[in-house]
Parts: sequence; C-alpha cells; structure tokens
Amino acid sequence: MISYRTLNEYLDNIELPMSIEEVLDYEHTLGENDLAYINSANRFLKEYADYDSYRNQKAHCIGTCLTNLTRSGMYFLLENEFVTVSTSNLRPFSEQSEWQITHYPFNEIQELDLQLMEYTNESNYEAGVMYMKVLNEKELERTHILRNLNPKHFQCFIDFHNEIIESKKITGI
Repeated sequence: MISYRTLNEYLDNIELPMSIEEVLDYEHTLGENDLAYINSANRFLKEYADYDSYRNQKAHCIGTCLTNLTRSGMYFLLENEFVTVSTSNLRPFSEQSEWQITHYPFNEIQELDLQLMEYTNESNYEAGVMYMKVLNEKELERTHILRNLNPKHFQCFIDFHNEIIESKKITGI
C-alpha cells in the first residue's frame, strides 16, 4: 500500500513544469514501497503505445489519487488533458501489477468540480475530490470521480479547464 500523503507531498515539491520524458527520468528519493510504485508506473508509461505522442508535453502538476474505489494511481496535468496511470489497490503492489492509462482531454470535460473532503484543509495532501462530467464516444455524459488528490492543484485544474472552454467558445474547437 502506498502513502498518498507522503507521495503527494513529495511530488508537490518537484519543480514543474517539465516534459513527461523528464518527469519519468527524474531520480526519486523515497521509501522502498513508494519508490517501487512510482518507478513501476513510470516504466509502464514509457512502454505505453502512445508515449511518443505526449513525451514532450509539459507536466504542470503531478500527484497520486484513487481513480475509483479499487484502483490507485498517479495523475499528470498536461496543457490539454489530464492523464492517470493506475493499478489495483486490492492486491499487494508488485512489479507484475497491471497498470492502466486513462486520458481526460479538457475539451471533452463538460463540467469540473473540485472539493475538499469534510473536516480537512488544503495542507492535507490527500483531501481533494474531483468530479468530471465527460462525453464518451457515444456523446453521452459520464461522471468520473477521483479521490485523494492534492488540493493544492485545484487552481491549476480550474485554470487549464477554463482556458480550454474559453478557446472552444472563441474558435469553435
């Protein structure tokens, strides 16, 4: 099991923006289990079929989250999308863990709502919850909920999403 607070606090201290390639090659100094988790996620991202299409994109925020109640992962806020890489949190983490990547392009996110868990504050690095309404391939709205986000990244999410929404209104993207 990973420590969301420790990882979010650590990842928040990495000086960004930097390219995904630089992020994946970053020399991490963490405890054994958390380091193995990040290194495994990074290895999976490098082997991902679409890696070349986003390797030079800048990451503006990085953190950990629960992508649903059974999957824990890392998130990367890029200029045009939000990417998560996750694995099961029901089984002990190992090198054989099966990872999964999910892309949330900002131009497909219809609504974005960010909230702090009750009785917490922004200094709690795992207190954020994000609700996204996304159009799927059939043009139907689906709500995705991510938990244990670093609430210090809320303003970045809002700024990037608003910028995309405004450019859609102006240019008709």
